[in-house]
Amino acid sequence: MHAPVPASGPLAEVCLGGAWGRVTVRARERDAGGAWRYVCEILLADRVSTARVPVPRERAEVFTAPAPLVRPVPGEDYTVLDDGNEGTGAPGTGRGRWLVAEDYTGGGALVHRADCPQAPVDAEPADDAVVLQAISAGARPCPVCRPETALRALRPEGM
Repeated sequence: MHAPVPASGPLAEVCLGGAWGRVTVRARERDAGGAWRYVCEILLADRVSTARVPVPRERAEVFTAPAPLVRPVPGEDYTVLDDGNEGTGAPGTGRGRWLVAEDYTGGGALVHRADCPQAPVDAEPADDAVVLQAISAGARPCPVCRPETALRALRPEGM
């Protein structure tokens, strides 16, 4: 038996079951709603039963993760993911992950996930830094898509 060869591509961190783990990013794609999803590969510990004893081995699993649950690893080169439609290609940092829209009912601004069904068509795409600035200036999270869960992981200590 042979061990699987890790996929080529940059490393990223993905939130799985509330814990962050390292994965290889193979590609990124937009879903039907226009939100970014990352095609990731993770190596998992496994075992194979033989006639004598179970033999430990690793197996590769491929899955997709929505952009708010993927964050870049410093020093990795994400330009291989560039398709000409998205700035740097770094997981979770490119424009298109968030939308900022004027809140006509409550005043100020609302922050939406890119795939939020409540986001107006004129909402502005924003990257992580712009969204954090908007929140510091009083923007509120959308009550439908609830981006605050992903935003909590982005906030530097003391914010």
